[in-house]
Amino acid sequence: MKEEKTKKRKLLYYLVLAISVCLLTAATVLTVYFVSDGKTGSLDNNPPGQVVTPPDDNPGGNEPEKPDDKPAGGETPTYCDPVSYTEASVYNAIYTNPANGIIQRHKGVDFAADEGAEVAAIADGTVTAISLNAKTGNVITIDHGDGLVGIYRFVEPVSTLKEGAKVTKGQCFATVAAAYGSEKLDGTHLHFELELKGKSVDPASYLNIRYEEK
Repeated sequence: MKEEKTKKRKLLYYLVLAISVCLLTAATVLTVYFVSDGKTGSLDNNPPGQVVTPPDDNPGGNEPEKPDDKPAGGETPTYCDPVSYTEASVYNAIYTNPANGIIQRHKGVDFAADEGAEVAAIADGTVTAISLNAKTGNVITIDHGDGLVGIYRFVEPVSTLKEGAKVTKGQCFATVAAAYGSEKLDGTHLHFELELKGKSVDPASYLNIRYEEK
């Protein structure tokens, strides 16, 4: 009787031992699987070869709104040529003045035009200065707003033009004068400069100019 009980105990012992070994083996296999998958303790929700599509941020199918390129307060202003011309010198080119031999940077653009050709405001503005000087050339300065100032040289102002007068884009306020002054040997032309907040800028940034070397 004792031997039979002993055999049962041994059998139960070996059964428990076998179950423990099986559980340990299963735990080891699962651990290796998860570690080799690169995600400890979690399953891969994106099997190889499956493309994951990100959520649609625009489910309605409409085009997303784009920022308005126009500045606040109205449309970007446009400009017109100050005179009808045959050619124009390059802004900021190194220039040897044939009248005095001085080498300098030519900060303006010379528009070759006939004497008497109409000179127009490139944009709306206010006449801030009219300087009449036979040596350096008559100069009319117009404030075109937003810090932009046009300087028109070698011109004859119309008789009614006064400082403080308002001009509109394309309005004739002067004519091209006969060649005289500091650039008289360059032929009849309109010398035109632009300043933005007190600094010289290339008129081609505002006008569609056909440049020629001066």
